[in-house]
Amino acid sequence: MIDWNFVKKITILGNELSDPYDISLILKKNSVRKYIYRITYEGILIKFGMSADNSRNFGERLYRQLGHCKSWADKRLCGSSGSDWRVIEEDFKNRYGYEIDHNKITITVFDLTDYPFTTISTWDEIVGMETFLIDQYEALVGEKPIGNLHDNENVIRRPKILISTWEKMFE
Repeated sequence: MIDWNFVKKITILGNELSDPYDISLILKKNSVRKYIYRITYEGILIKFGMSADNSRNFGERLYRQLGHCKSWADKRLCGSSGSDWRVIEEDFKNRYGYEIDHNKITITVFDLTDYPFTTISTWDEIVGMETFLIDQYEALVGEKPIGNLHDNENVIRRPKILISTWEKMFE
């Protein structure tokens, strides 16, 4: 069960970004290392995502994805990391009939850096939180967000070791 009282939210508006890397700078300023993010475009939920890595750059996953947005023009990223965003943009255009403009994107970051996790695998718990949000959206709308076509079921069903159990093993 997620206790949302421990989760700080940060909102990033695409029209306030002059460069995709600004996302990393904002997360660094807020010391966000573990997070779930929600990307919406003019009220349309595009995707939930997550990161719990120890990358040198803050917000690496989110920056890499949105950096592939076509509307960045000459600032658009071209590497393979995060390039799945290009497929999302194509699917979005096919469904809604227009292209995504990063200036009209709203990013909500759910900061889990100091969240009181209960298992020894914070990564598994964060994937579980992301999956919960995707499932809630699907229950409400009848389908997953266009950017969440992959299934996290294998992580959700994997057994998890509680921190309290782990600590008792070494008393």
